[in-house]
Amino acid sequence: MRKIILFLIFIAIVPLGNVVWASDLGTLGSPYVTISPNSGPPGTKITITVSHIPDISKTSYPYPDLYIYLPFSQSFGTTLTSNCGGQDCFPIYTHDDAINHDFADRVITFSLPSINNSKPVFLNGFENSVCDVTSNGKILERFSTLCNTKDEPVGMYQIKLGWVLESDSEQNYTTNIIPFLVTPGIPPSGVPIADNGDTILKEYQNGTISQARFYAELKARSWTDEQIRQALAVIGKLPHQMGTSGPDYGLPTYQNSTVSPTNTIQKNTIDQNASQSEIQPHVNTNTIREQDNVSLQDSQNTSMIKPIQSNSTFQPAQNNPLWNNIITALSVIAATIMAGVVIFVKIYRSKVNAR
Repeated sequence: MRKIILFLIFIAIVPLGNVVWASDLGTLGSPYVTISPNSGPPGTKITITVSHIPDISKTSYPYPDLYIYLPFSQSFGTTLTSNCGGQDCFPIYTHDDAINHDFADRVITFSLPSINNSKPVFLNGFENSVCDVTSNGKILERFSTLCNTKDEPVGMYQIKLGWVLESDSEQNYTTNIIPFLVTPGIPPSGVPIADNGDTILKEYQNGTISQARFYAELKARSWTDEQIRQALAVIGKLPHQMGTSGPDYGLPTYQNSTVSPTNTIQKNTIDQNASQSEIQPHVNTNTIREQDNVSLQDSQNTSMIKPIQSNSTFQPAQNNPLWNNIITALSVIAATIMAGVVIFVKIYRSKVNAR
């Protein structure tokens, strides 16, 4: 009878011990959790950082572990065999980690399923994808099959962290709840130029935009002149198609009238040089261009002085041959006269002395 009583007491104590332990999970404390970002469309990469993890090395059996609950695959009806209440869950901190004093922060990363995700890659015999759940670089679970075949449905999701008994996953206690909002997918930003061009062509064909805007829009999308000409042919806007005169191979005046500043400057320079070459033989002293250089101004000033000299008293130039001959003849005559005078004086004096 005594043995039977002891056996019944033991049977009653064991389940009570489990209930008490389950209620004690709330005394273990909670870590500090951050998430980045807290919302995003399918394909968003999520980073969850768990820090300030409590020390559970001194707890007794059955030991608790810290789990993370991810609800994102639940909407597709596919969860892991080791799921917790219909959600995917993974231990990120265990009693053994505490015994080994491994209290480092846990950084959990994964991407939401999206049809725009890159294809899985085979590496070391495994199929790896951007949706794989990793903790500090170590893969906890792979989701290669689901990763790029479906988009995560839009809605509010709750990521949870909690203590779970190693011996009974039904005994758990939630410590943190992190909301995440899945927003509608963003369409690709790189819209093909041809699509944009088709819209502009239809608007121009229907007369809803002007010709100036038509060319500006296509040029802004890097369309060439030939592409624009072909587009005009398609919508029937070439000159011969519209019943007007003009070549089909060129663009209208709007396009060709645009001249670059460099070409304008070069053309003006050529015109100025041509004008200067025509004006230079007939210099007009009252219209000297500001662009003329110093040498041109000197030549014009010289030509301005010559007419003034022609109106003054005549002054023969020293290098005139006729004037030189006259001076030479006069010098010879003067020298002859002087010699004759000297001879006459000497003869006259000698006669006087002889008397």
